[in-house]
Amino acid sequence: MKKIIATFLATLLCLSLAAPAAAAVSYGPWDGRTAVSSNLWTGMALGLNNFRRSRDYYPGVFSDVPTGAWYENGVGTLYERGLMEGGRFAPKGGVTLGEVVSMAVLLHRTYNGWAMPEGMSGLQYALNTGIVTADQYDDYTAPATRRSFAAIMAKALPSEALRGINIVMDGTIPDVPMSDPGAQGIYRLYRAGVLVGGDDWGTFYPNSLITRDTAAVATARMVEPALRRGTTLMNVDSYRVYLDRNAMLLSPGQVDRLTAVVYPVNNIRAQTVTWASSEPRTAVVDQYGTVTAIQPGTALIIASTPSGAMATCSVRVVDWY
Repeated sequence: MKKIIATFLATLLCLSLAAPAAAAVSYGPWDGRTAVSSNLWTGMALGLNNFRRSRDYYPGVFSDVPTGAWYENGVGTLYERGLMEGGRFAPKGGVTLGEVVSMAVLLHRTYNGWAMPEGMSGLQYALNTGIVTADQYDDYTAPATRRSFAAIMAKALPSEALRGINIVMDGTIPDVPMSDPGAQGIYRLYRAGVLVGGDDWGTFYPNSLITRDTAAVATARMVEPALRRGTTLMNVDSYRVYLDRNAMLLSPGQVDRLTAVVYPVNNIRAQTVTWASSEPRTAVVDQYGTVTAIQPGTALIIASTPSGAMATCSVRVVDWY
């Protein structure tokens, strides 16, 4: 096994993280090697309901979380569920690999209603439950990247707690090919709506260090499905744009409008339509699809999206006399 810090879980994601109050649980024999088996444990019912709200968040709980900050709801959600204690949050501070593992262990234990076996370290728990593997990381005191955060946190909850709500096809996250070592976890969290990327294209920036504000928001989405976000990332040839007509007959000076319908309908990237005319001397089109006939002839009106999808309408302009 590579270098492991025996006491690396002394601190958690924030300055102080406490496991939520729970009924006492008992656990069976633990040999330190085998994975956790449900028949060894009794306690709270399994599920996201274990992340129950136990207190109210209010402005000022964290001295450096401004009211209305983009990450305030995430921080508040974790505080209300007892997964984070108030004080100074340091939103742009870094997070170590050990702190990410610590939070993943806390989520895993809470979801399953398990107590930490006496004498077992958080790292051993993470190893036994498959949250991390023995040779996955060299140094758990090192800063966590967005890739390592996703890889670890994707193992904190089972598949039924991270059900896919989004269409995210393999290879469609621009900077995360399927050969990326963190691809499995990243795509899992995208599909579950925990992650959505940093722009309209779903770019993830896997090599960037993760900050505490981003980590808090993603973790909050894991424990509270209502916070999860919708996105759709599909291959270019899966995008489609349709026009309400494929032919139009106008006379000079006449105006008519085309309507574009884009699939998938909930993807900002696909929804952006650019209009153009192949022959502006015959007919022009504005940014809303309004076509104005200029002089007799034929023009092709083109509706396209940044993904490469395209549809056309043939406009014939004729004199009526």
